[in-house]
Amino acid sequence: MLLKLFIGATWIYIYVDMPTSPTVKDPGLDIVNRLISDYYRNCAGIAPDRIVEREFGVGNFDVKISKRHMSFGNERILKEYLSNNAVPYVSSSSAYYRFPEKRPMERKGWIGSELVFDLDVTDMNLQCQSKHGRQWICPTCLDKVRDETIKLIYDFLIPDFGFSEEEMQVNFSGNRGYHVHVKDKDVIMLDAAARKQITDYIAGIGIDFGDIFPTAGMRGEKLVGPRPEDKGWRGKIARSFIKSLNEGINALIGLGIDRPTAARLWKNRALVQMGIANGNWDMVYIKSKASFWRNILDRQAVSQSDRIDSNVTNDPTHLLRLANSIHGGSGLIAKKLHSAKDLHDFDPMKDAIAFRKGFVRISAKTDNPLHMNGQRFGPYGGEIKVPTYVGTYLYLKGMAKITNFI
Repeated sequence: MLLKLFIGATWIYIYVDMPTSPTVKDPGLDIVNRLISDYYRNCAGIAPDRIVEREFGVGNFDVKISKRHMSFGNERILKEYLSNNAVPYVSSSSAYYRFPEKRPMERKGWIGSELVFDLDVTDMNLQCQSKHGRQWICPTCLDKVRDETIKLIYDFLIPDFGFSEEEMQVNFSGNRGYHVHVKDKDVIMLDAAARKQITDYIAGIGIDFGDIFPTAGMRGEKLVGPRPEDKGWRGKIARSFIKSLNEGINALIGLGIDRPTAARLWKNRALVQMGIANGNWDMVYIKSKASFWRNILDRQAVSQSDRIDSNVTNDPTHLLRLANSIHGGSGLIAKKLHSAKDLHDFDPMKDAIAFRKGFVRISAKTDNPLHMNGQRFGPYGGEIKVPTYVGTYLYLKGMAKITNFI
């Protein structure tokens, strides 16, 4: 873009390389900016607790965090800034600081940090992704990442670490996953090394096979293993295997079991499950059973943990999407849930819709149907009138152009 500036007594021409997506020539950009601005002008509950101690970062459609080391004194000032600048991405720190706006980080005066977990469906290996790719999100994707978030809370954080639901904040990321904030006073002062110990435990790093299966490798001895009601990883291993056993042969094959053995286990699943309930994992003949179950243990440990971005959890200074803000890659709200229990019934493509009013006309090319607000839209291949939330979602995903607001 060529800019003409009058400086002193001279006209100066400057070429500015404008961002490619979206561009200022795109009429959809103006529509989306107005929608974002109106949202922040009218929203409530956008400020995090202890707002004056938080560092903020904002971004544009090309860079999610282009400016950080910012602070806001209250919710009114924050809302005015976000509305006046139609900010598509805003993040806040999980940490509390005495001087959040100062730099470098050492000058901020760290007070403590929440323990946060970031789960994203793109970190999961799902069968549906082989059909639509990792960038498109289908209802199955959202169901699976929600289930993993529930598992994190109710299989790890509450039973193994003793955190309560009242000490947690859960919110949809605004796009492809969930964020879990633990605000327990005992974790606020944990350093990066201590946080890594927590992620290592959740990842199953350091699990001793001999502790799980103490008689493995002992000739003539039955294989003694964990029971479903056991505490910690022992119980998780038992419950996870029983779940795979009941899901069928393909689920067992997914654990690395060959098809004939998987078929034999599934055929005798009632007997196998009864044995595991009593700590006897030797109800069905398995060749080289010690190495067989060691492989199963390794695979189950990974399946319990590979959905979590450990870098986010381990870094006490990380900036994370501000709860109840707009996600600039979807137009959805990074919706804050009232409690962890609400996860069970939460549908982000219905409950996190921001732009509910009106319609837009779009020119779209989509390969997959979009499910929003309980309805199916598309696939599309041309111009069509759609609800504003559908048009903005496809626009921000780079699959449509918005021609006008109706």
